[in-house]
Amino acid sequence: MRTAILALLCVAIPAANAQEKSEKFAVFVTGLDAASPVAQSLVKKLNESKPFQAVASTDPSKVVVLVSCMQRKQSDPFACMYVAHFNGATFKSFLGGGLFLGRTADDVATNFLASIAQDIVERFDATSLENLREGLESCLLMTETKCNIPDPLQKEFGAKELTLGQYILKKNQ
Repeated sequence: MRTAILALLCVAIPAANAQEKSEKFAVFVTGLDAASPVAQSLVKKLNESKPFQAVASTDPSKVVVLVSCMQRKQSDPFACMYVAHFNGATFKSFLGGGLFLGRTADDVATNFLASIAQDIVERFDATSLENLREGLESCLLMTETKCNIPDPLQKEFGAKELTLGQYILKKNQ
């Protein structure tokens, strides 16, 4: 009986984790000192939202968010800003940022969540493709042979591999 329950748990847990990871958009949030309450509230809101999941610095993430707040007295409102970056394999690119004032850390985190979601919706795919192009260009400039074209760019260039000369011709067509 014990073995059957253990086997059932081992089968069910990996399936749930694999499904959960594929549905969530991983975001790493950090904020020090005065920004800590806002960063903690933002992490909570990300985890409660359907598409996002806050992850640790050691976990892979698609976006990195840095939260910074002005020093304040207990009765003062929060004056905070965030900067969101695409977290690519080799490049980190600016996605967006915002500055908000709020009576509570939760108010600021709510505004940040809406703004970060908008940054991701409007810029993530284009930034990802631009980073892939930059990576391809780096490869082509460092080699005398062909470079593999990332899958999302293969339709654009009509090939799976290119030399620098072919790339320049295709880019200028």
